[in-house]
Amino acid sequence: MIPQIPEPLFHILREIGEVGGKGTYLVGGSVRDLLLERESLDIDIVVEGDALQVAEAMRERWNGTLHQHPQFGTATVTPENAAIPKVDFVTARYETYQHPGTLPIVKRGTLTDDLCRRDFTINALAMRLDANAFGTIIDETGGLADLETGTIRVLHKQSFRDDPTRIFRACRYAGRYGFHIADDDKALIIEALPILSSLTGERIRNELDRVLLEENAPQIVEYLTEFNVWKTICKGWEIGTNFDRRFASAQRALRWASEHLTDEPFHPEHVRWMTLFCGGMPDHWLEAISFRLVLPHELQRIRNPLPKDARFQLEEILVSPSFYVESRNGKWLIVDMKNNKTYVRAPREFYVIFTPFTAYGALLVLFLLLPDEPTPGAVHSMLKFFPLEAAVLAMYRHGLTDAQREQIGTYLHTLRKVPPLVTGHDLIEWGEKPGKMFQTFLSRLFAAQLDGEITTKSEARRWLQAYKKDKGKAVSEKS
Repeated sequence: MIPQIPEPLFHILREIGEVGGKGTYLVGGSVRDLLLERESLDIDIVVEGDALQVAEAMRERWNGTLHQHPQFGTATVTPENAAIPKVDFVTARYETYQHPGTLPIVKRGTLTDDLCRRDFTINALAMRLDANAFGTIIDETGGLADLETGTIRVLHKQSFRDDPTRIFRACRYAGRYGFHIADDDKALIIEALPILSSLTGERIRNELDRVLLEENAPQIVEYLTEFNVWKTICKGWEIGTNFDRRFASAQRALRWASEHLTDEPFHPEHVRWMTLFCGGMPDHWLEAISFRLVLPHELQRIRNPLPKDARFQLEEILVSPSFYVESRNGKWLIVDMKNNKTYVRAPREFYVIFTPFTAYGALLVLFLLLPDEPTPGAVHSMLKFFPLEAAVLAMYRHGLTDAQREQIGTYLHTLRKVPPLVTGHDLIEWGEKPGKMFQTFLSRLFAAQLDGEITTKSEARRWLQAYKKDKGKAVSEKS
């Protein structure tokens, strides 16, 4: 069986075959997508022999750059011609796992060894590139039959235990291609779930980043939910209903951002994670997950937060049903489920967690408290404290009125870009001393400016004097 190869890729593979000769193969997802007639941006080459030597020869031919890892026998060539994609070269290798969930030990091997170390049969296909048999498909695991029936199947029963991140990939491929996971593999996934919980936060986060980049992410998230993956990662993780609708809103928000925020710091991945988190999950669990997965967060040191009658030793907390506790990176994550609080404990220190992913839910709550026709100053005063990503996502949230959506749009397009008429230097010139009220004065003046109450600095100074007089009168009457 020889697949149809698009013209540009055909010539690239022919060149590689001419240089590498017998023992040079296109492998994995590249072959899978060729057979499915889907575009693939990856070109993965396996060489039985010295892949670094073949990569160096291709670098010279393409007048490109070479990035290599001799200890792993891998190299990437980036051609000078931008029309030719980068190509990854790997020496055929054999892998063994000393313990479930750990990274493998790699040794040089044969093509068969290399194919058998892969995750699924549909990714264990190879295509010969040498001139004598160019385009011939090598299938030693039944990958062609599984492609035909749309089946996701591992190569052996220990596969998910060896590498539990394959659980994410199984669901990702099933969602991307509209395939199904083999029944036997579903049972193997469930057996491997306890090992998944032992993976580092970075490995899990990287897999979920890939899920959220998929066009069919809602279907993939549904598969992961069916396997109880979320609660395996962190006990309180709830996806909630209507993720498909939330994801569609996020896609519209990201398209808007790509058009209008090209010159500003903006994190599309934050929008995707907010979408995953905003299904009604309490903030204390969201904080716990952000710490667990090493998502953006800050730790602020506090005193021991537990009341005197509950200052358990850590050993007692571990067995208490009121606490969820796990050890990560030399610290203890402690969720006080009774009081809905999350803490991090290091030796002799307690911390609380601050993460930008709680901002979206808080923004929606506050926004619903605004009057039907808030002033520009009121809208700016509320939204300025929230991350840009939260405001962009909120603008496309299902259920907002047209007026509310317009208010957020006005803030994003106009209000946040208005330069303040009055600065701190002006206040000092007017005799104000920097202190607790300094920022309040600036905020009130800027809101008045946006509302059209002041248009010059002289008007601003008179407005401030009146504000201080009214404020002082209010305090006097209260006392």
